[in-house]
Amino acid sequence: MGQKNGFDPNDPIGNLIKARDATLDAWAKAMIDLVNTETFARWVGATLDSYLIASAPLQNLINTSMKTSLARLNLPSREELTTLARRVTNIEMRLDDIEIKLDQLAHALRTQTPVIVEMLAEQLEQNKQEGVELNGMEQRLAALDHKADQMLQLIERLQQAALEPVDASQKRRKAPRPAPPDPAPPTPEEVKEDHAIEGF
Repeated sequence: MGQKNGFDPNDPIGNLIKARDATLDAWAKAMIDLVNTETFARWVGATLDSYLIASAPLQNLINTSMKTSLARLNLPSREELTTLARRVTNIEMRLDDIEIKLDQLAHALRTQTPVIVEMLAEQLEQNKQEGVELNGMEQRLAALDHKADQMLQLIERLQQAALEPVDASQKRRKAPRPAPPDPAPPTPEEVKEDHAIEGF
């Protein structure tokens, strides 16, 4: 038997598949034409607005009851979970920034370590030289201090030596000369001798 318009009486299933495909193609074309119209877009917008307006009180009631139920069950609400997720995201971003900065610092330290070590070695050497110079200066200052003490002692001795003759001469001038001893009264024998000499 011949086929007319792709119809095969010996293949009913194939005929059904072809009819289905043709129907779907017709519906698809019709729906595409309908959806692409401005009237359909307005109708969909008005329907969604009316649905949202009608469902807003119910949605508020559901949210309130859900918050109450979660609070009684000691469970976090959606807002709390959202806030926690934002904080975790911020912490992750900050940790990433810190990791990048640490990598940069580690790279800078690796590249600058020889220079820093050399600078520290130079500074230590300079400190040692300054320490030696300071020790030499301290020794010199100690020697000068000792010499100054010796000079002061010599000056004091010279002053004492210069003052001693003056003090001795003043003592000699100020000291009174000893008076001659008073003559002892003559004894009777001496008086007799004197008379004898006078009479002689």
